[in-house]
Amino acid sequence: MGNLLASIDYSPASIRALEASLRLRQLTGDRVVLYHAYQLPKGLPFLSAHVIEGMEVEAQRAAQERLRRFLSETLPPTEARRIRIIIQREFLTEGLSQQLRARRYSLLALGARGESTEDGERIGFHARHFVYHSSVPLLLTFPKTEVRWQRLLFAYEPTFRSSVGLRTLRQIIQKLSLPVVGLPLLKMNPTADRFHKSILKATRASHYQPLRWEGSHLVRLLIQAARSYQADVIGFYAHPQEVITGMQALSEAELEEGAGWLFFPPLSDEG
Repeated sequence: MGNLLASIDYSPASIRALEASLRLRQLTGDRVVLYHAYQLPKGLPFLSAHVIEGMEVEAQRAAQERLRRFLSETLPPTEARRIRIIIQREFLTEGLSQQLRARRYSLLALGARGESTEDGERIGFHARHFVYHSSVPLLLTFPKTEVRWQRLLFAYEPTFRSSVGLRTLRQIIQKLSLPVVGLPLLKMNPTADRFHKSILKATRASHYQPLRWEGSHLVRLLIQAARSYQADVIGFYAHPQEVITGMQALSEAELEEGAGWLFFPPLSDEG
């Protein structure tokens, strides 16, 4: 498939993204590149250039030491040595975007919530950005997500077009012999709309509304379908707006113990 790019900021969700990438690497033989971005404290323009330079050197050393210590404490030595590490003083979104432009990657793995995610937000800023703007499929994980690549629930809109098509999905399925459950997301059309109106007339004494693939209802349905089919990955081959809106409306408990989400990047003219 190619290199797997995973981002880590030591939040539980990002650790799950790394774990999912390593499991995929074990199954496919691909290389994992682990990216970490750090920032210097604010207010540095008021310090001398010499002091700032010293702080930059120390911050880089500390970031490298923390990441290497984390890997040595978390992974077997042979596993840790097989990971390529990239550490930059950079804003995370810009740093990952640079990596995706400069190198060939087949997948980006990212925690849905990072250390800087504001309270009440289910999906952080960086995760939202790459759901819409990643040039490769994005695997999104939550703090309790366990992606073992055992079964994929593939939810799709037949008219959706992705910038990578189904190439990556086909490679994952073939390399992993991954069972797939297909779930078409059919939008309301004139024929279905007329039929719903007929049902509405027939049930005038009762409350009736058509089930629509929107917002929190859509996310709950997909989570329940994945649980029913024992899928640990939900592949979403449709425009992500409704899913992101729905995720923000759910509770943490509803999202955290479900499957990982694999988003396919839409064509640029689809937003």
